[in-house]
Amino acid sequence: MRNTEMIPNVPVSFQRTRRMSKGRVLTSGDAGKILPIKADPILREEGFSGNVNVSVEMMETSEKPVNAIVAKACTYFVPYLAFDQFNGSIDELNRSYSKENGIAGSPVSFFEKNKYYNGSAVITDSTPTDMDTGDNGRATFYGTMGLHHGVADMNNTYVQAYNTIVNHRRKARSTSLALRNEFEHDLAEAFWPNEGNSHIMADFDQKLIDGEVSLNSLTFKAPVVSKMLDNISNTSETHRNAASNDALAASNAYIPFDTGGNISDIGTHYQFSEIWAELSENTQYGAATLSLADIEQARKTAAFAKIRAAYDGIDDEYIIDLLMQGITVPTEVMKQPMLIGSQTGMFGFSQRFATDSGNLDDTATNGFVSLGYRVRAPRTSIGGVVMTLLEIAPERVWERKKDYFLYTTDTDSLPNALRDSLDPEKVAVVKKNHLDVNHSTPDATLGYAPLNHEYNRDQINVGGKFYRPANDAYTEVRSRIWTNETTDPSLSTDFYLCTNLHKKIFADQVSDSFEITAVSDLTVDTNVVFGDRLTEADATSDYETITNLVDASRINK
Repeated sequence: MRNTEMIPNVPVSFQRTRRMSKGRVLTSGDAGKILPIKADPILREEGFSGNVNVSVEMMETSEKPVNAIVAKACTYFVPYLAFDQFNGSIDELNRSYSKENGIAGSPVSFFEKNKYYNGSAVITDSTPTDMDTGDNGRATFYGTMGLHHGVADMNNTYVQAYNTIVNHRRKARSTSLALRNEFEHDLAEAFWPNEGNSHIMADFDQKLIDGEVSLNSLTFKAPVVSKMLDNISNTSETHRNAASNDALAASNAYIPFDTGGNISDIGTHYQFSEIWAELSENTQYGAATLSLADIEQARKTAAFAKIRAAYDGIDDEYIIDLLMQGITVPTEVMKQPMLIGSQTGMFGFSQRFATDSGNLDDTATNGFVSLGYRVRAPRTSIGGVVMTLLEIAPERVWERKKDYFLYTTDTDSLPNALRDSLDPEKVAVVKKNHLDVNHSTPDATLGYAPLNHEYNRDQINVGGKFYRPANDAYTEVRSRIWTNETTDPSLSTDFYLCTNLHKKIFADQVSDSFEITAVSDLTVDTNVVFGDRLTEADATSDYETITNLVDASRINK
């Protein structure tokens, strides 16, 4: 018997079943892009586990590339709650799923449909057309995944999941990277692998490193004093020491001014050498003191500030405030993509020589890499999309990266354990000649890095016949180096993303340069009810035949 003062809120339990979500993909693509390979929908109250395997073949090049080429496959689970239309609200999602009015009073579509981004605005196709012909990147996106579509309504779940993953990764990498619209169908630029310069930041929290300490009793207005000078008259430019006056003259204007070397022009204002604030003990105003408790408070503040900095990717400030108070926000983990599996590998190459006389020096080279990993996620009430992505990019070669030891001419420039231990910031300013010693503005600031970062060395040196000419003139032998030769590099988008990656090393510079095969095998634990396996039958019903044999008569008493 149910307690009449309790209302149950536990969902009805059904017999759990298992469904397969298998996939085999054959596709192609170019390097420098984040390629969507496979997407699997996960319904509400489902969990899954399985394997993902990706093999990539690099198309023929006339010469064997000399720098590493890296492939990275990764699989994310993107909960529906991460999509913008739900605004991070589980209540909004439940109302939308049940086709009830949302929190704002109007219905919210659970599935956005027929939307795309044209570069400046989101467009909704009221009359969908066959997008195989290409329209704002939609043909490229679905074509890469091998999904066909005709004249019909389609939801935007896959492209929303793709852009949610890309934006999540960009937020984690740098705040300077532009975020994509959730309905943007063209392929996003890949990240450079093995960058070797990820320790350089465009900016840093100086207050966090310095650890400002509050001074006790500094609640008063400190008296400001200056050298004793007064102006004899409002028109006179003659000044004299006010100490010679018996009393202050009301008609005179007393100003902190002097001639000679007591005033410095520092650009934005004048600096007076003989003006100061008196912070010593004063019977009228009190005194400013520094205690050990103040120092301990600054240390704790810095520690918590470092913890808070780790939450920078979260958009809502109030969520960060709750997490900093030790309050669990159960739905927060469902508002962002979850990396559930990844593997990175380098291409191996096979080089073949021509066998016909006269062309024995000619070669053809192919590359191959195979990646594989397991994925799993527990049962969730939200549901979402499992999406596998692939990035292919050459290792970036900073040929003119500065060798700091080569430029050292004074032992004071070397690390000094005592001096560096006492350094309050332990941050170094990185000049633009760090990436290119021939930079047009070598002494301009590129960014900031940890102190003595230059002695955590990660150099790629290219010399001999491969040496990069000062005027960047083309040489055939250097065509084996596949990289972007950026002029005057800076911490711009090009520093993080593979923009404008050329295809000059390939024999065919028009077609896609990589062929990709992928196999995914997921087992999904679900509430889905499946019918029994059907058996093909002829026109005669087996059930009817057996029924005719049954004696349905009853005894009449």
